[in-house]
Amino acid sequence: MSRGSESGLSRRSFVGSVCPLIVGGLALPRLGLHPAQQDLPGFWSEFTPEEQRLIGGSIMAQDVENFIGRGLGCAEICLAVSCKFMSESDEWLDAAAVFSGGFGKGDLCGFLTGGLMAVGIAAGRLHQDRAAIKQYARPLKDEYWNWWTSRGSLRCSELRTHYEGSEQFLRMAQRATAKLERLIAAAR
Repeated sequence: MSRGSESGLSRRSFVGSVCPLIVGGLALPRLGLHPAQQDLPGFWSEFTPEEQRLIGGSIMAQDVENFIGRGLGCAEICLAVSCKFMSESDEWLDAAAVFSGGFGKGDLCGFLTGGLMAVGIAAGRLHQDRAAIKQYARPLKDEYWNWWTSRGSLRCSELRTHYEGSEQFLRMAQRATAKLERLIAAAR
């Protein structure tokens, strides 16, 4: 007797029912429909009163609007506003160009990657030794990454579907830079 007949489910029925689940599970995240993402607060919605207070008190969140619409991608915007906040040269801004648009492939969001670059610059301001820079930066990187994933997707292609207008994009930029400012402020 085969295993399929013991359980009352034939192999054909099993494969026929499991394949759509697997394919659907792989496709949903690419469409921005991953069930776990639906319950996250996102980046583009109206600010809560607490967020409004944080955004209002953030130099970077207030300044980020000055960088939008100047031909910079998200990673460049994030790194430029961070460098200005830290009174650092933006000589590395060209390196951020390839990170925008999720590496131009809709992958990791530029506000995430640009923010992580800024964390590295902030750590480098405090330490000369590579090991010390990494040791200082890792907890900051982890906090930014964890905050990001608690809000929504890592993927540019999934995030873009939610900020069709400039207001939503600005709110996302302000949230990201306000969070980043709090992380790098200790290195100023």
